[in-house]
Amino acid sequence: MKSFVKSFKYALHGLRYAYAHERNFRLEIYCAFAVCIGALIFNISKLEWFIVIINISVVLAFELINTAIENVCNMIYQSTHPTIKIIKDVSAAGVVIASASAFISGLIIFIPYFIKFIKI
Repeated sequence: MKSFVKSFKYALHGLRYAYAHERNFRLEIYCAFAVCIGALIFNISKLEWFIVIINISVVLAFELINTAIENVCNMIYQSTHPTIKIIKDVSAAGVVIASASAFISGLIIFIPYFIKFIKI
């Protein structure tokens, strides 16, 4: 049980590190917070909440994985290297794809609520 608790402490340390050192992670956290506030205001359905939570989780997880990959690459090779650049670019592309998917899902969910709000 002690090692289980320790693993959570390490994970929280990783979250704190990412929040303190990764501008994109902070931006994604702020966007997630804004989306959740919008979801509460518009009283979205349980299924829509599920989709929002999954999308937020996927984007944040990809950002954390991208950060880990970049740090490993920087540790292995400090100067510019073509293969390291490809690794970092592909890792960042994963975050972009997850973010684009979350954005499109958000539009699909929230546009009808905005339309109803404007018509009232």
